[in-house]
Amino acid sequence: MPIPNTIGELFELSIALEHAAETFYRGLAAKFAGEQEIVLFWKVFEREEAGHARFLETLLERLSEDKLRGPAPAELLAAARRLLQVAPESVLATVTNLEEAYRIAIETENSETNLIFEALITDFAITSQAVHFLKVQLKEHADRVQRAFPPRFDSTQARLAVKAQG
Repeated sequence: MPIPNTIGELFELSIALEHAAETFYRGLAAKFAGEQEIVLFWKVFEREEAGHARFLETLLERLSEDKLRGPAPAELLAAARRLLQVAPESVLATVTNLEEAYRIAIETENSETNLIFEALITDFAITSQAVHFLKVQLKEHADRVQRAFPPRFDSTQARLAVKAQG
């Protein structure tokens, strides 16, 4: 367990947030198992969230004890703790159709989770090229929910017609 209010704790919380997002997208894939295009779409996000967690874990392993014990921004710690209070399973339980899933995914991708991830990569990535690359990847990841949603489900009406399972 990392020391409270430190960079180490912020990394641990951020990793937990990425795993929560991974669980959320895995759950969405299961809720819409009858629509293969949608399953594949959510699975891409599930894999990317797992990749974000792995990246943060690798970055965490490379940091010195001095950096890990350094103070973390209080607002980022508070945001991470607040976000982790909502279990992905409880959010998934509220999803009754694809429109709700779509809206929640957009909110998730534009939430403080990505701000925390961006702050960590900005402050602790190895090179400036890595920071730039990761910021571009993060923006593309967040934008993809709206930009790359399967065309057959482009309209609100089409999404409302697809009911969640379970």
